Amino acid sequence: MGINRRIILFLVFSCVWAESGPVSRAQTRLETTIVANVDLVQIPVTIFDDKGVVATGLKKNDFRLFEDGIEQRILYFERERVPVSFVVLADLSSSMTRKIPFVQDAALSLLDSLQEQNQYRDEYSILSIAKRSKLLMPFTTDEQDLERQLPLLLTATNESTSLFDGIWLGVNTAHHDSANKSRAMIIITDGGDNHSRYSLKDTRQLLEEADVPVFAVMAGPLFEFPAIFTPQQKKRGPFPSGGSKTQFPKLPAQGQDYIGPAERRGPHNMKTLTEVTGGGVFTAYDEGDLPRIVRTIGLAVRYRYVLSYKPTHGAGESRQHKILVELNPREKFQGYSLPYYKRSYHSAE
Repeated sequence: MGINRRIILFLVFSCVWAESGPVSRAQTRLETTIVANVDLVQIPVTIFDDKGVVATGLKKNDFRLFEDGIEQRILYFERERVPVSFVVLADLSSSMTRKIPFVQDAALSLLDSLQEQNQYRDEYSILSIAKRSKLLMPFTTDEQDLERQLPLLLTATNESTSLFDGIWLGVNTAHHDSANKSRAMIIITDGGDNHSRYSLKDTRQLLEEADVPVFAVMAGPLFEFPAIFTPQQKKRGPFPSGGSKTQFPKLPAQGQDYIGPAERRGPHNMKTLTEVTGGGVFTAYDEGDLPRIVRTIGLAVRYRYVLSYKPTHGAGESRQHKILVELNPREKFQGYSLPYYKRSYHSAE
């Protein structure tokens, strides 16, 4: 009889206590061990083409997958639309005061098309980053109610920034409260942290083991506006503009929803944190960038490719396994961006 392979994920969460107001982070850690049978390893992959648009129409033969340098046979290949539980972590600290209207607009841009709410049951949870990280709204599928409440929930605090603590609360919320198997966290921030209890090292270790892809959208250095400036309120319509996402793989063309090369560059700390999750960090340079980038990330997460394979490593081998995914042939996919997948996992023999 063969030895059963398992992945053991050690998730260390901050306990969350309900108060009379929004939920805030307590000072206690709860250690949880999740053991999953992984005769098959599944690798979700997010890809952007050479124009920065979510890549579609790829086939199993377009991918090569390696574990510990050994090529693996891809047994299953999926690219279907899946329901997602989104955790939106919004930086409301003093450094973001003049950017709050654009944070609101960006969060709204993540919402699904009104036609597909009942079909796919995406859900959204809103958290804030300030002196204390708080749960502003638990997971909900009621997008119309969320749209009404977001401008009231996302308001400036004039406080310091506990970004790392907010990430811990976000992971905790995703694991304990989400209804969907697919989950993702989107952080809208300028990347600063000056008040967290947890360190960068602690947070990176948490994210390595959390199985929640994290995407950070950062306000770039030129992203500054007068305090009196407010972006024009936009009416939500079908998403993406003019169509329904059920028409996958016909996603938005260049000029609507895309992420360009400059936007894929982010500060080191956020890059370090997001890459270990299979996510990434993007930079917004003007008022139109924030909602466009968040909307495109939402598309990418909803339509990720999933590659499944049976590992060839044997008993007694390393418990840490490195993964490499390539597009093949390389010349055909010149300029494609493929950094968004988990690069390693732990197994117990």
